Order: sequence, then C-alpha cells, then structure tokens
Amino acid sequence: MVLVGTTAAQVRGAVADLRLAAEENPAVAEMLTSVPAGAARIEDLIQRGPSAPIWHPLSSGGRACGWTEL
Repeated sequence: MVLVGTTAAQVRGAVADLRLAAEENPAVAEMLTSVPAGAARIEDLIQRGPSAPIWHPLSSGGRACGWTEL
C-alpha cells in the first residue's frame, strides 16, 4: 500500500491501523500468510525508490525493508 498525506511521524500509526484491519478480516489475514504486503509513503518512494528500506511489513512488526524483502 502506498500512503499519501502521511508524515514520517504518522507512518507507525498508519501501519498499525492497517495491521489491525487485516487481523480483523479473516480472508485478509489468511492472504497475508502467503502474499507479502507492506506500506510505504509516496514521498519515500519518489525520493529513495522502491528497493530502499521504506516498506513496513503488514504481516509482522518487523523493521522497514526493501520491497523484495517483504
């Protein structure tokens, strides 16, 4: 997911909200066990590129990583 209008300080809360929403939906929770998903700010994508460690995994509380590491 690409976050638009989210400041760097708001990313953690936005990702936590997305994780909670995914956990509350059994179909999404099941999908996340086999399909990697993450969230990143549009500004970070533009400035640093999609391979930079800007993606926050939705399936775990892991550290930010490049999209290939989700």
